[in-house]
Amino acid sequence: MKRIPYNHRQRDYLENQLHRASAGIRGEGKMVKKFREFSYDGNYLPVWDLEMKMGEWSVQIDGLLLTERCAIVMDSKNVSGEIHYDAANEEYYKKTLPDGEILTMDNPVFQLNKHIRFIEKWFALHRVNLPVTGLIVYTANNCVFKTKPPDALICKTYQMNDYLHRILRDSPLTAVSHPLADIEKLIAANQVPFKKSPLIEYYRIDLCDLQTGVYCNKCFSHRMQRIKKSWICAACGHKDAAADHLAVQEYFSLIDRELTNKKFRAFSGIDNSDAARRVLAKYDLEITGDRKTRVYRIKKR
Repeated sequence: MKRIPYNHRQRDYLENQLHRASAGIRGEGKMVKKFREFSYDGNYLPVWDLEMKMGEWSVQIDGLLLTERCAIVMDSKNVSGEIHYDAANEEYYKKTLPDGEILTMDNPVFQLNKHIRFIEKWFALHRVNLPVTGLIVYTANNCVFKTKPPDALICKTYQMNDYLHRILRDSPLTAVSHPLADIEKLIAANQVPFKKSPLIEYYRIDLCDLQTGVYCNKCFSHRMQRIKKSWICAACGHKDAAADHLAVQEYFSLIDRELTNKKFRAFSGIDNSDAARRVLAKYDLEITGDRKTRVYRIKKR
């Protein structure tokens, strides 16, 4: 958002995407914070932020509560306002103010069921004998359910721990095939971070639409200049020796998975190849090629 013009044709859409992503992160944080108050007599282990894959099937799951009775998939939704459920179409919607426009939303039950099926299949593949169920947690403080499906496990943040106890109370004790700690380690060993396309590719933004230069976090311009071992803003004089850190991150996130000295100079405004090389040498990047054909990549974890 800092690198595209204010009148960019996709700005409104990107602002919406940013808002949704930020809301999702805040919602997950609220759910994790509330879970700290959870107490249960039996053994249990929570696992957060799962990124898993079976073949071409990839999922991102906010939380998974492992117990000796069942595993509970926990999906958070940070949606505010009055939420309605249309039983005939199995869709959720809300009315926006002040014009009362109806905004249709994805039915979270379908995503939850997909995550449950994934964990069931993954457990079967690894011979883990544990039933799987799920819970949808709406985390916005001003969320109001006007209607919701009678058979869906959907609650608000303050209700979450009580709902978890209800699920555990109604689940029979299972002869668990693995200790919970072993299941947790097995999940951790099978985490597969998603490979995300550079954002200009994902959102189909022209490279020439991006503002070049290094960002000044004081006056919000892109006029930081490399002077000796630091950066000084030509607009306001602010000094920041670590200003290039964001620029390197931005290049890999926005433009390409590969970076060369020439491309970094064009992006950052550094006019000296030796200075650019010294900047890039500060980071723990994967390096291939000799000095003139050197390519930098983020290391695979």
